[in-house]
Amino acid sequence: MNTTSRFEDKGDGTLLDNDSGLVWAKEDSWPVAQDWLNFQEALQFVDEMNKKDYLGYHDWRFPEKEEIEKLFMPECTIMGRSKQEIHLAPLFATGGGNGSWCLPFDQQAAFYFSYGTGSLQHYDQDFSQGYVRLVRLYPKD
Repeated sequence: MNTTSRFEDKGDGTLLDNDSGLVWAKEDSWPVAQDWLNFQEALQFVDEMNKKDYLGYHDWRFPEKEEIEKLFMPECTIMGRSKQEIHLAPLFATGGGNGSWCLPFDQQAAFYFSYGTGSLQHYDQDFSQGYVRLVRLYPKD
């Protein structure tokens, strides 16, 4: 499946990943929060977006590391913030962060996935230059 048919723009600020059945926010936390987020701030961001029915939904969550890794598409390039090249499908919004916090986590550290390199790193939770991309399950009819 190519990137054009894999992702479907739902017209509400979200993209449906037809491979996984997940719905991703086109924008990550950067344009919404206007700031970097450490891990605890990212958890709060998800909670706040759910309380506000962000994009009309209240069931947003953190991505699992296996889910976020599947977004990496080395053959695709869009421009992230500060003119960084990130490798996401072209339907995702430009100007976002270079990666995303993801699950699992422990008391000290959490996983952070880079859209620039496709690598997964374990960062201390107080790493202050992070972002998060919201995801939810697509409801079955």
